[in-house]
Amino acid sequence: MLRKLKIIGCLITASLFLPSAGHASGETGIEIVASCSPRPPYVTEGNSPGGILVDYVEELLTSFGYKTRIEIYPWKRAIDAARNGDVDVIFCAEAGQAQNYGLEYEFPILISDTVLLSHRDYPLPTDQLWEHRIALGAGYWYGDEFENRRDEVDIMEVVDDFSILRMVASRRADGGLMEKSVADALIQAHPELGRVIHLSNTPVATQTFYFATSPASRLNMEHIRQHLAKAKPTPLIQQIRIDTN
Repeated sequence: MLRKLKIIGCLITASLFLPSAGHASGETGIEIVASCSPRPPYVTEGNSPGGILVDYVEELLTSFGYKTRIEIYPWKRAIDAARNGDVDVIFCAEAGQAQNYGLEYEFPILISDTVLLSHRDYPLPTDQLWEHRIALGAGYWYGDEFENRRDEVDIMEVVDDFSILRMVASRRADGGLMEKSVADALIQAHPELGRVIHLSNTPVATQTFYFATSPASRLNMEHIRQHLAKAKPTPLIQQIRIDTN
């Protein structure tokens, strides 16, 4: 009998430390539409969208009792859908974007370091980026530090991430900017290019992506905020490690 009481006591104690969303009455089973533009490996499109952020958002919203539908759209279409209420949340909004498009912040969902790629035989320290070297962007926002200083770089060419990798590997560019997780995924997928790529050991900039809600959504956003306040979700952190190279 004593052993049974101890087991029950342990189960009760353990349950106190489990995350609980505390479903609001009448919300279980309501569908919530979450959207983002394709951004591998964070967001990958297809019949069943996936990726680091997609998995995170699905698990979070499901824990609140919602049915979750992920819609992957080009960025402008995703924002337009959020502004008119067809999409309830955008889960990859960056600081300036959410404010500019009239979305509301909820919490940071991803904190990601941006690295400087260069050729292995001609490695560039991050401070050389600002010494009038050629830098490449991928059409994404690379943080306030970069945006405020981009005039110090001779050439800024906006291309996709794979093109950055190929141009740096073939020395058609001095260096390129890319998020650490994206760079890791590309180098793993293309080892022949990865073998000649050097990644900076310190970040060029750190970006934060937010879970932002649509003010035009037909869902009760107060309930979602209550869930978030109680669950206190921790953002994913993609940081550079000392042993990068």
